[in-house]
Amino acid sequence: MTDDPQLGWTGDHVGTLTKLQTAVRVLAEGRGTTVDRLEKVTLPLVGLRPESFPELMRKRAARVLALRGNAAAHIGNFTYFRFGDMTPTERVRFVDDLIALYEACLIDIGRTWPHWDFMYPKEKPSKNPARRMRSKSSRL
Repeated sequence: MTDDPQLGWTGDHVGTLTKLQTAVRVLAEGRGTTVDRLEKVTLPLVGLRPESFPELMRKRAARVLALRGNAAAHIGNFTYFRFGDMTPTERVRFVDDLIALYEACLIDIGRTWPHWDFMYPKEKPSKNPARRMRSKSSRL
């Protein structure tokens, strides 16, 4: 175990992991249009600050966390996001940076085990009972 239990992370390391995990999950599920997903991905990241990340990750964090603000446009009191204006290259870079931040957070939580042991994934009970497959002979 390292001498620094935070490894350069400031604030709520577990809260940061949860927010990054939510963002990555939205990307991975792939529901909705790219524009809709980008809005849903960036929403949980609101409130995070580049300074909360280790120094090696701050440049990436700054790019990821700036995306929502950079895409914001205002008409009177209404704010909307122009994620559709992003180029494919910008989207790929955003995804790469987001995944790198998530991986770094996971790795560092793992490096400080057992300090964050309660974060280890647990099996969730199934909501639907498993369907039994019938053999062909029983259907005949």
